[in-house]
Amino acid sequence: MPWRSIELRVDRDSVAMGDDVQSHAGVMSVPRGTLLSAALERSSPEIRSPGWSWVAVVDREVTAVWSVDHGVRMLVPDRELTRGPVDIHFRYFVQIDPAWLFDRLSTGATADRRELEAEYAPIAREKHRAELRRREREIDARLLSAECIEAIRHYGADVTLHADVACDFTHAGETWAVRRADTMLQVFRGGGGPIASIRPHVLGEAWLVGMLGASVRAASGLPSLPAADRLPGLEFTQTGGRWMSRGATVVQVDSEHAADVAGLVFGRSIAEIRMLLEG
Repeated sequence: MPWRSIELRVDRDSVAMGDDVQSHAGVMSVPRGTLLSAALERSSPEIRSPGWSWVAVVDREVTAVWSVDHGVRMLVPDRELTRGPVDIHFRYFVQIDPAWLFDRLSTGATADRRELEAEYAPIAREKHRAELRRREREIDARLLSAECIEAIRHYGADVTLHADVACDFTHAGETWAVRRADTMLQVFRGGGGPIASIRPHVLGEAWLVGMLGASVRAASGLPSLPAADRLPGLEFTQTGGRWMSRGATVVQVDSEHAADVAGLVFGRSIAEIRMLLEG
């Protein structure tokens, strides 16, 4: 009988571009007398990613933290549902550790995602760094080849971390970070977003060597790149502040100089690139 059930009007935040193409709102029913915690668990987001945090807002009240890791953790006293409809909205709190988030909210923090994300950021960085150090110790594989590492060290790089998915180094007073992102090799310099996203991996390594070698040439008073024929097969279009290749080879860089380096190293081995740079 309808009067024996409680209607739940459930919605959730979108988590990424494309996820908001269709509405996430829906309606479901639970038996009258169901505990609110059980109703939240039953209506929880279908995205089951470990480490993702959601804050459940029930009838405009911040009520619980939900995650696939810990399930529902109530921020208010649990209760039986005796009347409806009940409005439930799951707010996405990104990859803030759900246990940390619950502790902060249960001790009085406001459920302001931006403020909590900023507060958690240094903790997240330290956790990520610790995980990379663990991988460096326990996994034999390395992101960059021995030839690439030898070449960038030759040009003055000080490698501070090298694991299977990441390599960090300093060069000429700047911090560099190289990361694997699916099939792409991403390179970061200083703060902000990536300065390069390159596929295949071998071309990304060659580009990295070319960038450091060009910097050393410029510092010694030479033209940053030598006069050399470019091998065919890599062409760029400029869109806004980025240069992007066309075709099967993917090169996305943030400057014309970086695109010139890609053009020089394309189709060449690291040994050939070093000969050009040092010839």
